[in-house]
Amino acid sequence: MCSLLSTKTNNFLNMNWLKQGFKHIWLPYTQMQTAKLPLAVKKTKGVYITLENGMRLIDGISSWWSVSHGYNHPYILKSMAKQLRTMPHVMLAGLANKPAFSLATRLSEFANQKSAKKNERLNKVFFSDSGSTAVEVAMKIAVQYFLNKGDEKKCKIMAFHNSYHGDTMGGMSLCDPKSGMHAKFKNYLPKQLTTNLPTNKAKLKKFSDFVTKNQDKAAAIIIEPLIQCAGGMKFHDAKILEDITKICKKHNILTIFDECAVGFYRTGKKFAFHHTKITPDLLIVGKALTGGTITLAATLTNDKIFNAFLDDSLDKALMHGPTFMGNALACAAANASLDLFEKFDYEKKVSVISDFLTRELEQFKNHHKVKEIRVLGAVGVIELTELTWEETLKLRENLVKHKVWLRPFANVIYFMPPLTIKNKELKKLVNAVKLSL
Repeated sequence: MCSLLSTKTNNFLNMNWLKQGFKHIWLPYTQMQTAKLPLAVKKTKGVYITLENGMRLIDGISSWWSVSHGYNHPYILKSMAKQLRTMPHVMLAGLANKPAFSLATRLSEFANQKSAKKNERLNKVFFSDSGSTAVEVAMKIAVQYFLNKGDEKKCKIMAFHNSYHGDTMGGMSLCDPKSGMHAKFKNYLPKQLTTNLPTNKAKLKKFSDFVTKNQDKAAAIIIEPLIQCAGGMKFHDAKILEDITKICKKHNILTIFDECAVGFYRTGKKFAFHHTKITPDLLIVGKALTGGTITLAATLTNDKIFNAFLDDSLDKALMHGPTFMGNALACAAANASLDLFEKFDYEKKVSVISDFLTRELEQFKNHHKVKEIRVLGAVGVIELTELTWEETLKLRENLVKHKVWLRPFANVIYFMPPLTIKNKELKKLVNAVKLSL
């Protein structure tokens, strides 16, 4: 029997797994009819992705903004290996595991600012298995909060044009209903309340009027603080974020901050909302939560919202529970990731990256195809006047030839590298863009 298994295993290892698998796999955001074979990855380490052909690519986007400490961080891997031997998973309903319960305590402490008022502190943590799921949880909590208080009218969520909150049904309904990638599903998705994100006082007045008009229907508003990432890497300032929050609180509309992409020092602070003196009613985290090693997300909220679900009746409880929520292995990775964030000065690391990108991206300002240069924390953006889909694909191929991994989209080339990247590696990223443009 052992020899039979060995033969089958060897046959599998010797076959061309890439070409065989490509016949069966369905890739993300890809037109499979015209898709080329993806690059086969052999291993990863630090900021490098090593391909099967031996080429090493510097990852300038952290595998969709998640690999904050670099790939294969030994401390995280050691913590995961230890947990894997002990207990990789156990259901969270009726059973408890130390990594999940410890992480809930630590994540709450990590997210709260010292200036936060007692009733605003994010003391409650609901775990899920992806950012999209965490968005669904936040939406469900917001609507049920008002249902539990006897208000059945407040059942819509406000969102902004150019926003992106995942590919699940609720998340899709929060994306741009006209120009977003999910616009074709307008007759399928729940109808939400979408408006422009204000960027000045005049637009803030229009936003305030929109909120006033819809206050009886809106349970919450959701926003990506400071940067709308997948919507085009569009920035807004901390003062606008504060004003938006104050207007919504005034009209009894809960605030949901989706920090899956911008949390964990990406903008220079622990969380993007830490650039302000406000605290959201609900906070969504994911991606870099585990240092990009394994999927895990969480939705945090305050005691005021949590207490509205307390009752002798099960009807008022939050009836939600992903199978792998609070997964022990993922939570062990997240605890290790928090250890690293707490041990090392990540604000300084990001400051160095920010200064470098600010200085180096200046050279592109006079390029005839460049519209604007933007930098915030460890995020650098080159916005082009236009970029067709064909040009985007060609640009991606050229960047790989220069041994970097960047994924331009829409009309932007952006940098969101691991926070452990060195200036010499950043320089290679920038040079690759220069040569490709």
